[in-house]
Formats: sequence, C-alpha cells, structure tokens
Amino acid sequence: MQNANAIDGSKIRTGESNAIDCIQAKDHSTGRTEIASCLRVAEVAQVRVAAAESSIQTAYLSVNDKVELDVKYADELGYTFSEALGVAPVKIETNYPDVLSIVMPRDVNGTYGAHQRFVLQARSHGTALVRLHINHPSRKSDFIMVSVGARMYPRDVVIHSGQHLNFTIIGDRMDAHGPGQWLSTNEKVMHVNQITGEAHARGEGIAEVIFKGPNLKLRTTVNVLKVNQIVVDAPAEILTNVAAPPDGYKFSVKLSDSAGHSTESSVNQINAPFDCKVEPSFVGFVEPWSDRAVKKSYCVFHPYSPAQLLPVKSNPKDGILHISVRANLKEDSMVTGSAHALFVKGFYIKEPGMLNLTPSCNHSVIIIGGNTGIT
Repeated sequence: MQNANAIDGSKIRTGESNAIDCIQAKDHSTGRTEIASCLRVAEVAQVRVAAAESSIQTAYLSVNDKVELDVKYADELGYTFSEALGVAPVKIETNYPDVLSIVMPRDVNGTYGAHQRFVLQARSHGTALVRLHINHPSRKSDFIMVSVGARMYPRDVVIHSGQHLNFTIIGDRMDAHGPGQWLSTNEKVMHVNQITGEAHARGEGIAEVIFKGPNLKLRTTVNVLKVNQIVVDAPAEILTNVAAPPDGYKFSVKLSDSAGHSTESSVNQINAPFDCKVEPSFVGFVEPWSDRAVKKSYCVFHPYSPAQLLPVKSNPKDGILHISVRANLKEDSMVTGSAHALFVKGFYIKEPGMLNLTPSCNHSVIIIGGNTGIT
C-alpha cells in the first residue's frame, strides 16, 4: 500500500480521508502478484436508522409498544461503514415527545455516549417524526415517521384478480374504536364485505379500502393486477407411488402478466385463485394449495397407491408414464399452464403376511400386482 494508509500486522491503519489504495497479494506457488482488495478511506458524514438490516421510513406501534432500532454510520455519499462503531455521538429527537419517547441505552461507563442502538416507545395516539443526525457540516439527517394507534392490516396491497383476503384492524382493542364498516372506493376492482372485511379482487385497477368507525377512519391502497399467464414447474425428483411424500409432490404455480412480469401477491391469500387437474386422472388426484408462510402457490399431486392404481392401457412392462399437471385461473379458464413429469408405477403384494418356511417346505408363492415389470 502507498500514500497514508499502512498495513500493521493483520490490521490496516488508515490515514487521510478520500484516499484509495489497493492491496497486492503474491501467490508463492506460481509467483504471480495480483490485486487482492482495494480500500477507500472516507469520513463519517451522516447516520442512518435501520431495523433488521433494512432501512425503514415508517413504523406502526400500539400504545406502550417498543421498537429497537440500530444506528448506521455513512459517508457523504451514503455508503455505510461496517466498522465505524460509535465514532460520533448521535442526536435523536422527536417533534411530539408526548406521543413517542426515545430511550437511549447506557454504555459500559454508564453514560449516553456514542451509542449504536436506541428504543422508541409509544406513549399515546398520534403521529410523530423522529430525526437522527450528527454534528457535521453536511447537516444531513435521517427521519422515521411513527404512527401510534389502530391501523389497517394488510397495507399497500398488491393482489391479483380473483384472489380473496381479509382486512382487519390491529394495534388497538376493537372496543377502543368501536364498531365500524368496511368500504371500497371501486367495487369493480375490489369488493369488501362491510361487516367482516373479507375482500375479493374482481378486476384490474387501483382501489382504496376504507374502515370507518365512530372515532376512527383508516384507509389503504389496493393494486389489483391482471393475470395473463400461468407457469407451472414440476418437482426435480422422479414421481412414484411407492413411498411417496406424505404431503404429496408440489408443482409450483407462478402467475404473471402478458410481459412475463411476476404478479405474485404481497399478502397471504385465503385461497388459491386457480384450479388444478392431472392427466391421466387414474394415477392420482391434485389440489391447489397456498403456503402462507412463504407466499407461494402449488398444485399438489397425490398419487394413488399401487393397490389403488387402475390398470394402465399402455405397455404394462414399461412401468413408467408421463403425467401432466395443469393449473387454470378460476376467473378466466383460458389462462392456463401445465408441466410434465415422469411417473414410475410401483407394485404391491396382494397377500401380505408372514411366510412359514420349514426344511421340508422351503419355498412359497407370492402374488404381486401393479407394475410387475420393475424388479
């Protein structure tokens, strides 16, 4: 390294700001010298707030709720430092301390020095702005908007036509804001049950879902996307009806528009917006399923056991056939997609039981059925 930076054992000692240096490494086996890494030195010019490694701009809390946030140090351009731990005291303030309080954790010396983490605690209903900044000529700040009280869930929904979901009020007890009714600004796009909040996406477009109570009015935007294409992908493994997975074989189903852009929903859906079918139908049955944990949809194939499987009209000695799993959009049966997979049929023992073999009778006959071509 050159200029003001230097290598001190296993550490790098930085020098002047705005300096860029590269580290060269030599491969002793080949004798070649290559650039291993480059280092840019910059000053801490601003701070950012982050939660779970992702910057946030808005937080929703109930009264007395707490949220713990991290402070990230950044340079003039906004690049964050991974090693700048408490290099500058951070000032955190709010415009409504009666709505929101800021708790600064003490360091090991019992002082409020260069902290890395702070806690926001909701005190009363309302909206407050939180500002973070350090003493620097750039005077750059980061902000968080905190809303305390009841809120609608889910919010800012992206959904596809034909999907159902439930809207609800969280953040406060229902008796705190009283009964109310649900409304949609465009029933052709989104229909909402006035009492339960269950919604049905009817057509492409944007609508607002509103909850009106005696002392409360909440709203959120819903973007309903039109599905023009269904893509079905088969599982990687070979399908068989011998020791099949208890939960079946999952054929993933993805919805997209005419340009191929994914229109996956941003919320957990109540039901899958498509039907599933398997051909030939005698090999088993298939059902639609939505995994709410990962927000993915599937056609799940359950093969019949060898004893249940009807005789295949193809060559029985082959023992294999190709099946097709198809997904059709409920709102428009013309929107469809399918995937093919190899299916290996198994066999079963027709008269299972214990075999009693003796020296005088050391052989027996076992009758098997199903795919007898596999040995």
